[in-house]
Amino acid sequence: MHHPRRNEVYRDVGSDPHEPDDPDFIDAYEIAFEPDAALLLCSDGLTDLVHSSSLHDIVKRFAGRPDQVVKELIDAANAAGGKDNISVVYVEGERFAPADDWEARAVGEITRRGETHRPVVENRRQEGTPRGRRTNASRAAWLVAIALAAASISAAAVRLWPLGPMFHRPSNAAVAVAAATIAVGPTESIAAVLQRAAAGSVVLVEPGEYRETLRLKDGVRIVSRVPRAATIRLSGTASEGDAAVVAAGVVGAELAGFRIVGDAATPLGTGVLIRASQTSLVDIEVTGAANAAIVVDGMSVATILASDVHDNPGAALTIRAATARLAHNVFMRNGTSERVRRSFIIDEGANPLVTGNVFQDVSRETFGDLSDGARAVLSRDNWFADAPDVRSTSSTTPPVRPGRW
Repeated sequence: MHHPRRNEVYRDVGSDPHEPDDPDFIDAYEIAFEPDAALLLCSDGLTDLVHSSSLHDIVKRFAGRPDQVVKELIDAANAAGGKDNISVVYVEGERFAPADDWEARAVGEITRRGETHRPVVENRRQEGTPRGRRTNASRAAWLVAIALAAASISAAAVRLWPLGPMFHRPSNAAVAVAAATIAVGPTESIAAVLQRAAAGSVVLVEPGEYRETLRLKDGVRIVSRVPRAATIRLSGTASEGDAAVVAAGVVGAELAGFRIVGDAATPLGTGVLIRASQTSLVDIEVTGAANAAIVVDGMSVATILASDVHDNPGAALTIRAATARLAHNVFMRNGTSERVRRSFIIDEGANPLVTGNVFQDVSRETFGDLSDGARAVLSRDNWFADAPDVRSTSSTTPPVRPGRW
C-alpha cells in the first residue's frame, strides 16, 4: 500500500490490440487450491479504500456465502468513497467455511421464518453450493483464468488462519471466542489494553506515538486504524538491547499497520522478536534497530507480509530454528553497522519461503546459508534491485516491458 511504484502497470489488456495467443500476453498456471482456502481477486478500487483487516473480517463473517462476500466488499468500498471501479472475484474451497456454520445459519434462518429445517437443507443440497462458490479445483482455475484475462486486478489469498498448510493451528491452541474490538486512544497504553483482550479480539489503535513494549497475546490482532500512522518506540526505561514487540509462546497473534522506530533519542535493539510462537506481521515498517529488525527463533512459525524493513544498522532479518514465509516486502539499507556480519542471518537448513520481495542493495550471496536450491528459488521469485536480474523466464513473476523501470 505504501510502495512508491505501487501504481505502475507492466501489462494491460487495452492499450494495444492483442490476440489471446500473443507471446507474454496471458500466463496460464496450474497451482494447488486447498479445499480450506479462498481466493480474492480485486481491483484497487477495493484495496485502496478498505483496509486488509476489514477485508479479512468481511470474508470471515460471510464465509460460505460467496455472493454475500462480494456484495459486502463492494458495499464497503462504496461506503468509503467509491472513487474508482470496484471489481471483485471471490472463490471458496468446499471446506473454507466449516459445514456446521451452514447448519447454524440454516437453523437461524428457519427460526426467523418459522419454517421447518428439513426442506431448507434439502433445497440447498439440490441446488449445490451458492453461485460463485467452486467445489472443484478445475472449475476454480477456469474462473480465475477468465478473470485474469478480463481485467488487470490484484490478488490476495485469504485464509481464516495464517497462510499455508504449515501454518495450521496446533490442536491444543485456544479456540477464539466471538471477536470484539477494543479501541486504544493516542494517550492510552496499548499494553494495558492487551492485558484485558481475549482471544479473538481486535485491538484497534488510533494514530499516535506509543512508547512502550508490546507483548503479543494468543489469538489477538493489534491493528493500526490508519496504516503506518501508529508508531511504537521503546520507553525511556528500556535498555538499548530490548525489543519493541515481543511474541513469546503465543499462537495466532498478529500485528498490522505499525511503524517501529529507533533513533538517537530512543535507541532500539530489536524491532520484533518472535520466539516459540505462531505470529503474523502485516504492513509494518521497522527502522533504526541496532541489532536486528526482525528475529524469528525457537521453533516459531512466522508470516511477514507487505512490510518495509529499511535503514537498520543491525540485520534486517534473523531466522534460527524456525519456519517463516516472507511475501511482498521491501528490504533496503540494512546491516550497515560494522559489527553486523550480514544483513540476513538464516540458519542452515531453515530455507524460508520467500516470494515477491524487493531487495535493495542486497546481493544473492548475502543468503549464503541457504541451500543451492533455495538460493535458486530466491533469485527466481524475488527482485534484487541494483543487481543483474538472472531470474528464469519461467518465473511466476511476469516480465517487465522495456522502459517501465
